[in-house]
Amino acid sequence: MKDKTYFPIIISSPSGGGKSSVCDEILDRCDDVIYSVSYTTRPPRETEKDGVDYHFISEKRFMEMVNNGQFIEWANVHNFYYGTSLQVVKDCLKNKKHVLMDLDTEGTKQLLKKMPETLSVFLFPPSMKELEDRLRNRNTDNEETIKIRLVNARKEFADAWIYDIFLINDNLEEVIQKIIKKIKIKSSN
Repeated sequence: MKDKTYFPIIISSPSGGGKSSVCDEILDRCDDVIYSVSYTTRPPRETEKDGVDYHFISEKRFMEMVNNGQFIEWANVHNFYYGTSLQVVKDCLKNKKHVLMDLDTEGTKQLLKKMPETLSVFLFPPSMKELEDRLRNRNTDNEETIKIRLVNARKEFADAWIYDIFLINDNLEEVIQKIIKKIKIKSSN
């Protein structure tokens, strides 16, 4: 029997597209998947914990990490920097685990160049109206930030062609099942 293959898994969507919910469910249901906690220069939201949701660091420290080659990918998103630790990705794969990442399209492009075996999934919201409602209802952003996120969503939609799978995130359970099925199929090939 062939050994199981391990690879990075990227989940992308515009802000409010449901990435966090999808990632949480995959982690709950798949023992061989570990979440890569990204680094960011964005200030934490009230409910976020350092080292759990993100590693919150200064822009100076972030740029030091960039210059030291510590990120497998990094990007400026909504005027803040985000990056994925190269060492975490290497360690997960070495320990026979898939590494799950919540990335924007720019980070995905970088990672796919370095690791084309990555499984990449783009989640579309059911509609722009639904996306706007989700952003407003979560009460974490001011009006200017919401407008920026909606403009950026359209840019991200234009990049969705680079992904292996595109799903409309209108039924969480169906989306989760489709992604897990794809992970299992790709792992056994």
